[in-house]
Amino acid sequence: MSLAVLTSNQIACASPLPEIVRETMKAYFEPDGKSDARLAAIASANKNDKLLSERAGVFVTLSKNGKTRACWGSVNPEAPNVSAATANATIAALTKDYRYKPVRASEWAHLKAQVTVIKSVDPISNIRQFNPLQDGLMVRSGGKSGVLLPREAIDATYALVQCKLKAGIKVGEPFQMYRLKAQIYE
Repeated sequence: MSLAVLTSNQIACASPLPEIVRETMKAYFEPDGKSDARLAAIASANKNDKLLSERAGVFVTLSKNGKTRACWGSVNPEAPNVSAATANATIAALTKDYRYKPVRASEWAHLKAQVTVIKSVDPISNIRQFNPLQDGLMVRSGGKSGVLLPREAIDATYALVQCKLKAGIKVGEPFQMYRLKAQIYE
């Protein structure tokens, strides 16, 4: 299977990543006594594919009718490969996103999957170095951090305010900004 490699302001249509999300949700919600084996197979699938075998930060966003239903991930690689990171982020989105009620077994088949693969995390010194339609934004202060993925905001200043709110960074508190270069797969 060939993957179209696109920047975050484009969408790759022919990618196995959304299918990995769907197969992970199916294995999670339709246990048959072999769910653990199916999840392990999903996480190790496509090892010969360059994208799926690399290590990268991954976010999985699940939406319904154009609205986010759940999202989870990390800017840093937390799994041996993108396949495993996608499967892990899917389970976490289903169970750990405290902003929403956990996804129910009756609704997973109706959710749209989007996978954002983080390509680089680059420090920036000025918000003008960030284009919210192409890049994600991360802010950090001490042990606190907040992230907005590409296209979650259309205005850089708004994105900065939202990231700081997510992180719990108070007005006047020092913080660092990072531009997230990413590829989005739907």
